[in-house]
Amino acid sequence: MGKAIDLKQLAVAKFSEKVAALRMLFGFTQEELARGLGVNEKTIRRWESEDFEPHAQSKQAVQALMTIAEALGDLFEPDVIKVWVDRENPALNGERPRDFVKKPGGIFIVANLLGTVGR
Repeated sequence: MGKAIDLKQLAVAKFSEKVAALRMLFGFTQEELARGLGVNEKTIRRWESEDFEPHAQSKQAVQALMTIAEALGDLFEPDVIKVWVDRENPALNGERPRDFVKKPGGIFIVANLLGTVGR
């Protein structure tokens, strides 16, 4: 098991730390996260190494991913979040959230869906 991620600390972390921690929390590779955010893998590496500031649209997508993490954190322990991400979800037409967020706009749809859970 990996180190537990403190979502409260993550909320105030530097952007580079936030991207890396969210990627690990969801069990994404850099390539998978890049696909979900609509950027290339090199961009994710640059963000994680603090070499590059993202555009506003990419920041919004990372914030939506943070919203997903916070909503799931209200419901589950960090290790269970990875299980949720990998299970087929009827609210996502039977797709796994891991796959759904890789679609254009998928991160925002999942964030909105979880926002209805009653945070």
